Amino acid sequence: MNKREQDVLDQVRQRTADIKVPEKLEPDNIRRMLEEKEREKEKKENKKSRWGVRKTSALAAACAAAVIGIAAWKTSGAGGTADSRPGNWASGIDMQDEIQIDDSRMIAQAESYDQVYGYLEEYQRRLREMEESVIKHEELYEAETGAADGGMNGETKMMESTAEDRASTDSAPAEIAQDTSGAGGYSETNVRQEGVDEGDIVKTDGTYLYVLEDDGDKIAVVDSRNQDMKKAASIEAGSNCYIEEFYVVPEQKKLVAVCNRGGSDVLYSADPSYQGTDGSSAVVAVTYDIEDPKNPVEEGRVSQSGYYNSSRMSNGYLYLFSEYHIWSEVSQNEPREFIPLIGGDVMRADDIYLPPVSQANMYEIITAVDLKKPDKAKDSKAILSKGGSLYVSNQNIYYYEEEWGSSASGCVTTLRKVAYKDGQLEAKAQGQFDGYLKDSFCIDEYDGCLRVVVTKQDRVGGDSNAVYILDGELEQVGAIEGLAKDERIYSARFMGDTAYFVTFRETDPLFSADLSNPKKPKIVGELKIPGFSEYLHFYGEDRLLGIGMNVDEETLVTDGVKLTMFDISDKTDVKESDTHVLNNVYSTEVSYDYKAALISPERNIIGFPGDSEGGQKYFLFEYDEDNGFICNMEEKINGNGMRSSRGLYIEDTLYVVQGNIIEAYSLKEYKKVDDLIL
Repeated sequence: MNKREQDVLDQVRQRTADIKVPEKLEPDNIRRMLEEKEREKEKKENKKSRWGVRKTSALAAACAAAVIGIAAWKTSGAGGTADSRPGNWASGIDMQDEIQIDDSRMIAQAESYDQVYGYLEEYQRRLREMEESVIKHEELYEAETGAADGGMNGETKMMESTAEDRASTDSAPAEIAQDTSGAGGYSETNVRQEGVDEGDIVKTDGTYLYVLEDDGDKIAVVDSRNQDMKKAASIEAGSNCYIEEFYVVPEQKKLVAVCNRGGSDVLYSADPSYQGTDGSSAVVAVTYDIEDPKNPVEEGRVSQSGYYNSSRMSNGYLYLFSEYHIWSEVSQNEPREFIPLIGGDVMRADDIYLPPVSQANMYEIITAVDLKKPDKAKDSKAILSKGGSLYVSNQNIYYYEEEWGSSASGCVTTLRKVAYKDGQLEAKAQGQFDGYLKDSFCIDEYDGCLRVVVTKQDRVGGDSNAVYILDGELEQVGAIEGLAKDERIYSARFMGDTAYFVTFRETDPLFSADLSNPKKPKIVGELKIPGFSEYLHFYGEDRLLGIGMNVDEETLVTDGVKLTMFDISDKTDVKESDTHVLNNVYSTEVSYDYKAALISPERNIIGFPGDSEGGQKYFLFEYDEDNGFICNMEEKINGNGMRSSRGLYIEDTLYVVQGNIIEAYSLKEYKKVDDLIL
């Protein structure tokens, strides 16, 4: 979700803190539903747009604004409260009971399929009640006022106008990447957690480039030797498979393609890699032996229900995550209609983790695959939920969900912790904290504790931000509250026992927090500068790189992408060492795709794609203490693919990949030396 969309939702939430709407109509669920339907459509057309998620997010925000806007306008009225309206039409609205969150620290495992069915049925029951209530009071309101939608239009126009005003000063927020420098002579994928690999659309083993072609059905193997690129082979995952991402494991000579697979014949296929009862696709991990990259050999495939969400690789094991939604009512006597399938078999009940609330409509499915035995699942679990997000540390998987309207702070985030090791998955603990996380970079595990940086949208007193520290049992042991009133978190980064995070409204406060004593965390530094940093990346031990937008202090209008180097040698006195503004560049893909960043402090490389009026360009910087940021390359990206651009290097050659075009540049002369159209 970009910042404009987030601002719309923030305004809606502020005005409607006491109004509950069906979970099915909440922004995140609308977004997921639209994304799922869009994927189905795209697969029929055998293509996928890189802008799809952003478009569905915007539509979800618009739908949420419209739905909640009706409730907000009709509850408060244009000039008074609901009680002052003729006939007190709103007093009888049967709003959903406040959600009760289980405060137990233990994750419950299902005892039977009937128990799982109860959570799904409760979700459908509450949804039906809310929909009936909305229809009933729409009719009552129209009958008493004779104005079916005038108020809605007024509220909607007000929100649209406000959103447009805010959009003129803001840009899309970013996730925050780890060090992408390769240990050897080539770069690796920019990942969230050091030591935990992630899939991508471009990889290299130092000799060959592996590139997901634009149609998504095959991976090109490109020989890059002698600065003379040649396509050596293609890897195809099979009929009706759309490759989302893939891994290359040089030490094991393996490539793993992660695919969505589905179609109209899902229900009737004997192939276990087809899953689901509603025509939705399965997620399939296909492993290849690439001992000879020119002749890859398939070694096995593992499948599970749902659509691809994410994946991780650690110590020779792939951990695959998919989302499996139960959109419609199902039969209690037919488990295959509502229980996930692994390799075509119904998952066992005790492998399903129950939610801390009484209702659910989807699963987050986790399957571990041993790359030495890639033809079967090592272990599988399913987290029953209403929709959440993931953070994967070096030992644990954290699944977190937002429960809006569940406390005075406006939102409670629930957590479930699942340990992973050598392909085995085990439930560990569950907990909760007030507020919501901007993204997975606002949550971090260190030395047995979990640290989170959150925004709290208080019903009374305005918004604020906080830092919470939870122990291994997810019990809160320390907190810093009341930070940056009426602002929200834009980005965060943890280094050891120190947290750095950025909030924004008119200026960019960079906070530093000392977390060395989990029971007594404290803010030790604060720096305010114009603009905001959307992406933070440690550039050595004493420097923190920020990539964001510059903002004119008088007009509050963004006027270019801004690079900032912060001196963090003294965390109590953080300083802005250098800045560089690209005035002709109005956005960068790093703001919403952290894998688009190429950053290597060891090679002194800062690379990223940027959008300007002249089209998309690839920028390559280095940093010098005396001269600040030095732009070594600004080259037009000639590809026109449907995914984000990527930059990666092998030895002294930089490769810029966009769609089916690869362009090679010398890292000594910064001149183009080769190109290839796949």
